[in-house]
Amino acid sequence: MKNWKKQATAGLLLLTMLLSGCGNRVEKTLNRAEKEINALEERLNTFFEETGNALEDWLTNWKVPGLLPTEETKGSSENLPSAYVSQAMETAFSELPLNYGFAFDAEGETQILNLLNAYRKENGLQPLTLREDLSQSARYKSLAMLQYDYFSHDNPNLQGKPFDVLLWNKLNLKYSSIGENLAFISTSGRVNTISAEELFTQWKNSPAHNEQMLNPYYTAVGIGVVRSTSSGPYYKNYKVLLGTQHFGN
Repeated sequence: MKNWKKQATAGLLLLTMLLSGCGNRVEKTLNRAEKEINALEERLNTFFEETGNALEDWLTNWKVPGLLPTEETKGSSENLPSAYVSQAMETAFSELPLNYGFAFDAEGETQILNLLNAYRKENGLQPLTLREDLSQSARYKSLAMLQYDYFSHDNPNLQGKPFDVLLWNKLNLKYSSIGENLAFISTSGRVNTISAEELFTQWKNSPAHNEQMLNPYYTAVGIGVVRSTSSGPYYKNYKVLLGTQHFGN
């Protein structure tokens, strides 16, 4: 708050000097300006003593509900799952680097699930059951793509091996058949303004991904949506919304 006062006072002083004119009038004008500034400083002191602390606290703590921080920060282990379906899943998450700030978007995941099952119903198919193991594997995949800075069904942290090796071998999931859909949207603006529905729309408009969502043999699904506050070179250091669907039967 003291800095605000100094900046306000300095700004007024500069303005007064620019408007003062020249010759003998300058000294008189500066004397008058000095008195006015002193009076202003006293009023500012009174204002900040009465309201400054409360105002500073409000500015420090102010947050818009549902928005992520806009500053680029490293990821935090506090954002990782609090419980895991298996030791293999916990180990996999613990091995991830946390280079970029992120948060899982549970609301977006639910939105995609509802859109997916409504879409399947429109096409005469049974809804998919949300499974916790697939949800954690989908979150892992989205987060891994952010932290390892890539976008692919193949996994550079597994020597480039495909997603089936990730799900069956690394994460130890027990499904006879599995599928994976991936999507991302990057922005130089506010990532919180991007709806998770846009990820679903990408999948729906892609024949191969659409086929996965309408596969009649799948019975279960997991969805992982990550919103990042920063990213690596692959995503042009933009903020990114990454989505993964993992299907199983």
